Amino acid sequence: MAPAVRRKKRKDEIQVSVGPFRSLADYKACEDIQREVWNMHDIDIVPAPLLVEAGRSGGILLGATSSLGDLVGFVFSLAGLVGLRPIQHSFMVAVRAAYRNFDVGYKLKAAERREALKRGMKCITSSFDPMQPAQAYFALGKLGQRAEAYEENFHGETTSLPDRGLPTDRVLTRWDLEDAAAVRRLEQGPPRRDLRRELKAATVINQLAETAPGLLSSTPVKLNCTADRFLFEIPYNLQEIKNRDLGVALEWQGRMRQVFRHYFRKNYAAVDFWVCETDGQLRSFYVLERREG
Repeated sequence: MAPAVRRKKRKDEIQVSVGPFRSLADYKACEDIQREVWNMHDIDIVPAPLLVEAGRSGGILLGATSSLGDLVGFVFSLAGLVGLRPIQHSFMVAVRAAYRNFDVGYKLKAAERREALKRGMKCITSSFDPMQPAQAYFALGKLGQRAEAYEENFHGETTSLPDRGLPTDRVLTRWDLEDAAAVRRLEQGPPRRDLRRELKAATVINQLAETAPGLLSSTPVKLNCTADRFLFEIPYNLQEIKNRDLGVALEWQGRMRQVFRHYFRKNYAAVDFWVCETDGQLRSFYVLERREG
């Protein structure tokens, strides 16, 4: 999740424990958490009976419980196959608003990883919305996942608030659970970066321009980059831009499609997501790297 200034809370308000669901009440609480987090209509809610069946059929369901005994978040993955190799596909991680920015989502994902390894799994796949910088930072920057595929309108039309007005494009990721770089990222967290120094050494395939206060557009992206590693900058306030000007948001989605589809075909992968502060402003970058082999 994105870096944020943490407000002070009493210690007992932010203590959570992560473990298996305790009763059917936890499954029902998941429905309410989905409504709160994504503001979606009931037709798009994953219902409790399906969660129960998925959990009894190889899925992973873990809940984050507050010190008061309330379920405040959960992670849900499905049992699946890649070719003939068993994997887990992580479909949902959700945390109530009052408990965000306290690493509850991270704790849920770490517990999901431990459970998958206990079951003999080496990989968890998932997807995220590339128009959501906080999701990109969480998946690529914090967990050490990598992405090599892009799907347009992956879920079709949904009532989820973040998706409304745009096709549901998704970046598809894989989390190699025993990969040394991924394990190091989990243990040490994302490194602190000197953005000015990084930009002097890096290839950046676009530049941002402010067209109105808080509204950022992109120069045409370079599609002839051959560097082993390069950066693609997006506005950190992309969700706010979408809420203010859907036309600008659609332009950004078009840029995403252009960059990811082109460079994934050219044997690149998205391997990191940086969020850096410079001159009082947050800037964010996808990091793409040439794949080996």
